[in-house]
Amino acid sequence: METGDFARRFDCLFRATYRLAVRRIRDRRDRLTPETVALLQHLAQAGPATIGELTRHFDRAASTLSEMIEPLVTAGLIERDRDPADGRRHLLWLSGPGMARLAEAERVLDLRRLDAAAAGFTPSERADLIRLLDRMTELLRADPPPPPEADPDPRATPDIDRG
Repeated sequence: METGDFARRFDCLFRATYRLAVRRIRDRRDRLTPETVALLQHLAQAGPATIGELTRHFDRAASTLSEMIEPLVTAGLIERDRDPADGRRHLLWLSGPGMARLAEAERVLDLRRLDAAAAGFTPSERADLIRLLDRMTELLRADPPPPPEADPDPRATPDIDRG
């Protein structure tokens, strides 16, 4: 199979797999907003932060972030306590339940559907599929994409007759 044919076939199968296995949330009220996910991701990666640090990072007013954070503290997704180095400030960090909720929010595919489909493979086939997808990921990481302005494929942009 030629690489161009492979790329088109892989793209088609990837999109079909996504459509068939995408995780569906029945009640939108259970879904975290993109802003909340970004906040939780930042706390997960950066660790404890003050409101001031978060306002600078997200370029939002302290009052806006406080309104966003308070329900998350109440829900137990974020913990808040006085900064031991400066008792006037409070530190915020992601709680255990917050980490679990973030992991759930970041999960794109329905694991039960994937498990059910994987049952149709032998253990060896499942291992081969994971090994090959791991290898594909390694190869993609090793060759980062060009900047958005650059298009390495001249066929992607039709010639414009300037005459």
